[in-house]
Amino acid sequence: MAQTKVTDDVREVTEVDAAKITTGTIPEARITSLAASKLTGTVDNARISLDAAEIPNLDTAKITSGTFADARISEASVTQHVTPFDPAQLEMNMAVLAFKVASANQLAKFSMVDQVIDEYQDATGIDASASTNEFAQGTGTAKYYEGGADTSPTITQNANTTGTEGDYTWYQWTSGSSGSFESSVSGDVEVLVVAGGGAGGNAGGGAGGYRTDTSYAVTGGSAITSITVGAGGAVGGSNAAIGGTGGSSTFGTITSAGGGGGGGYGTTYAGAAGGSGGGGNASGGAGGAGNTPSTSPVQGYAGGAGGTDASTWTGGGGGGGAASVGLAPVPGAAGNHTTVGGNDGGAGIANDITGTSLFYAGGGGGGYDGASNGGGTGGSGVGGNGGANDHADESATAATANRGSGGGGISVYSRRTAGSAGVVVVRLLTTTTSSGSNLTLQSVATTAESAPTTADLVMLIEDNEGTATINTDIKAKVSRDGSAFSGYVTLVDEGDWGTDKRILVARNIDISGIASGVAMKYKIETFNQSAGSKETRIHATSLAWA
Repeated sequence: MAQTKVTDDVREVTEVDAAKITTGTIPEARITSLAASKLTGTVDNARISLDAAEIPNLDTAKITSGTFADARISEASVTQHVTPFDPAQLEMNMAVLAFKVASANQLAKFSMVDQVIDEYQDATGIDASASTNEFAQGTGTAKYYEGGADTSPTITQNANTTGTEGDYTWYQWTSGSSGSFESSVSGDVEVLVVAGGGAGGNAGGGAGGYRTDTSYAVTGGSAITSITVGAGGAVGGSNAAIGGTGGSSTFGTITSAGGGGGGGYGTTYAGAAGGSGGGGNASGGAGGAGNTPSTSPVQGYAGGAGGTDASTWTGGGGGGGAASVGLAPVPGAAGNHTTVGGNDGGAGIANDITGTSLFYAGGGGGGYDGASNGGGTGGSGVGGNGGANDHADESATAATANRGSGGGGISVYSRRTAGSAGVVVVRLLTTTTSSGSNLTLQSVATTAESAPTTADLVMLIEDNEGTATINTDIKAKVSRDGSAFSGYVTLVDEGDWGTDKRILVARNIDISGIASGVAMKYKIETFNQSAGSKETRIHATSLAWA
């Protein structure tokens, strides 16, 4: 049929040998089946409509250009070529970074988006009513919780006086005999040790040495037998005699030196050195040296110098006190600080170890030999006042008993006063908390925006003693309604954050099966804890949810 023209546009050609079609067109022809292997050339401007057609096998290497508008590619076909992203590691790193920020700034518990962070800088994030044996410890940025139980130590002692004040019990020794103290448990106690004050001469006596320790360590079952209380210095037997130095007081390793006596009347007599120094006499005597900041530890200060103007009957210097030096004459000033009067003793220090604020270790006032002015005033109201020979027959007054203060001075030895005895006081908590107990640490609720189905938990722990076996010695649970908790989560050790310090993580915790709600909580428990054997500390916790 060479040169034959097919003119019937409607006719259906079921089989056409493509090699026979050399010229012409087949307008609006419908091709129902076309083998791709038969296309050896190009199809210019051809429109292939595959409406709703499904191509079951398509070699992507054959697709070199063009687009697939609105093409649908199955999820499986995509994900098999994409590396899945797991946010768990990122969440853990964010938690650890948040811990560091919170610790450095000493922040309380705070919330992030779908996450809560607590560095235990205070108890804000802990539900005390649902926790047990929660023992908050540490200082500065290194705070933590561990298991601790309350105990009331048994105290064996022979104190002269005992008493209670708030949460504390105190024991006081005031006699010159030896004492002893023993606690059944180890811990820190607060101690006040004041030595005996020096006696007055012509000048005031110096205060006894004053020392304190707010954290003196005692060992349970080990008695402290080196407790002594220094007596006050005695008055000398003549007008020229220097006042006697007070006795030392001790508690264990703490020793306070006795106060120096005041200088005698007549020839130039300096005050004696001591915890605080005695004052110099009225003939220009120098004040005695005290155990001042140049000699550690600080116990007291130097006595004041005496006057030098014999024609005006100058007064004796004041004895040094625990807080300041004894006063010396100041020409031209009024009152006790003129060149013709006794001079005041140095100030003492207030302490409330017995529950009442009392002054201790005040210097004695210096004496005066004339009639126009009186003696000096004892420091802080506890040092003895100085006397004046011809001033209404004024004698020196005694220092307050058992405060370690200096005696008052005067020219006549029979009218001088001795220093007062010192004191030793120990105070400790009536009930103490000791580490080594099992802990339940439950957080307060943090409100989620919607009920979550998964949670992530990150904890920073420290093996202070022994090594905790995770999921045995330390376990955790999560709640989303604030009361119903999941079973114990599976904790994994994700590395260290310091010596004996580990990062524990539980990821993708399924909480869809527990009571629904938006009150997010965690509960951490420790087991098999024992003091000195296994002590696990919880430094920080992060709970995230989705």
